[in-house]
Amino acid sequence: MVVTEEKIKVVSPREFFLNLTPGKLIGLRNVSDSNGRLKVLALDQSNSFKKFLRALYEKEGKKREPTYQDIMGAKLEITEALSPFSTAVLLDVNYGARQSINAGSLAHGSGLIVRLEASKDPGTKSEVEPGWSVRQIKKMGGTAVKLLVYMDVEDKKTTEFQMDFAKQVYKDCAREDILLMTEELSYPKSGEDKNSPAYQARRPNNILASCELLGPVTDILKLEYPANIRTDDEKTQMKALETLTAKAIRPWVLLSAGEKFDLFLKQVEFAMKAGASGIMAGRAIFQEYFDYVDLNDRKKFLKTIGIDRMKKLNEIVDKYATPWQKKTGITAADHLKAVETDWYSKGATASGADVKGEY
Repeated sequence: MVVTEEKIKVVSPREFFLNLTPGKLIGLRNVSDSNGRLKVLALDQSNSFKKFLRALYEKEGKKREPTYQDIMGAKLEITEALSPFSTAVLLDVNYGARQSINAGSLAHGSGLIVRLEASKDPGTKSEVEPGWSVRQIKKMGGTAVKLLVYMDVEDKKTTEFQMDFAKQVYKDCAREDILLMTEELSYPKSGEDKNSPAYQARRPNNILASCELLGPVTDILKLEYPANIRTDDEKTQMKALETLTAKAIRPWVLLSAGEKFDLFLKQVEFAMKAGASGIMAGRAIFQEYFDYVDLNDRKKFLKTIGIDRMKKLNEIVDKYATPWQKKTGITAADHLKAVETDWYSKGATASGADVKGEY
């Protein structure tokens, strides 16, 4: 990774989105609905798919590793069933992105968001998937780039590395004029697990601090729920969510983090009421798909429970989410006025990133 020493120009959310370059703007429109709300299906997981499939095989009396065909087949089946109810689908280069295009599994009109980073364990320094790049995502027709960054703001050295990595990807996306959606994820320290009191105590602050750090170097934030849906009262949860919205200088969407669907549904309602612009959810929607040994039962799950879950989530997003246009205070008329007659011949500055586009 080449770490740049250039500073990222930080501008107001309105100025940033008013001057959004055409590739990023069309990407933003194509990952959201006509009202500016995001309903994204996340299917870029690698390790969790392998884990689910191993457990499924054991139920069948088999003990083996999932093959490429096994993982790809599951992703394409879920994509085909649920993408018609999504504004975009997030897929990985290994098993799903090009595969969904070639197989015709991605619903017409659904945006394609492609994972950039290599699948690694929490706490591991981020890196781009070997042989993959922002340019290749743009070249293949991807709607947006997704970047996951594991964050522990108490670990200053690792945080500095992760931020350098995020800045470089931001500049790469600006150069290629493609939308960047950045996901932060907290993780327990050595000797802890996700239920450890120490981890639970510092997790909300880590989410808030990470949001502030990553906001200036992305276009859309994908954030964790900054409270405990099981133990915190509603007032505490809403305060944490409103604080998150206030600190986010970009529109943000809520990730599901494998939460049980009924609890995630509550998280979505609270988050949308507090100012989130949508969701990017995966395992909370489809994880029980892997509970069924019979292929026909798995397909039935997707066509019944899976679709019903998508519809319920979409209803909440439609009712409560803040459109990205409202978050940024910009209308289509404002965007039109920002276009100069000779915009294509002078080189467009890419969204405050101080990188000239090739127009």
